Amino acid sequence: YRIINGTNAAITQFPYLVSIQRNAGGQKKHICGGAFISNKWILTAAHCLQDETAKGLVIRAESSFHDRGGVLLRVAEIIQHAKFNPNYSKDYDYGLIRLRNSFERAVSAHLKKGPKRFPPGRLCQVMGWGKTSYSDDSRRVLSISVPIVKQSICRSAYMMVDTITPQMLCAGYSTGEKDACEAFIGDSGGPFICRGVLTGITSWAEGCAEKGFYGVYSYITPVRTWIRNKTGV
Repeated sequence: YRIINGTNAAITQFPYLVSIQRNAGGQKKHICGGAFISNKWILTAAHCLQDETAKGLVIRAESSFHDRGGVLLRVAEIIQHAKFNPNYSKDYDYGLIRLRNSFERAVSAHLKKGPKRFPPGRLCQVMGWGKTSYSDDSRRVLSISVPIVKQSICRSAYMMVDTITPQMLCAGYSTGEKDACEAFIGDSGGPFICRGVLTGITSWAEGCAEKGFYGVYSYITPVRTWIRNKTGV
């Protein structure tokens, strides 16, 4: 999932944002974004953790760049939502990462409270290190603002592609251009922030800021109890 037409940002604007990296033979490769929800737990997308092991991952925090700076944190455990089944659908794309040691300086994102959805048109922020076009990788953190889209409009747009479920929310522009963009390189798992509140997790889209398609985010409210049961947060 990548970011198209994003603007340069600094990690100080989103201190809860982390880069999830695959650590292979000393080489660290950014694979997804995530967000601190406590000093021990990171919320991300389940598909980011597919085929990964706790030992094979490392978290880079407190850096505007995914390839340098900040601090590297070791991972103790990874959890995918039990209902996530990528062979079947993109539903329940929620993942959790438990750090080996508490990171006391962690700034946690505020999780959305209450059942009410934000209204269509509300501008929310997506951030991460995705590609800025189909090819070039952004090493510096980027952010964009995208409006929430009515569920029925999103369902119609994706009717021939996949089912938009109550565990999903959609955002973006029907003209394309500004959405976060699909690919397993970049910003899947990154936070979707509305009014300063962690409301969703970047999950999937059709193509790359394609016309007529929107970004799809895993909506946090339906799994708020699951998060609490797993993490105590």
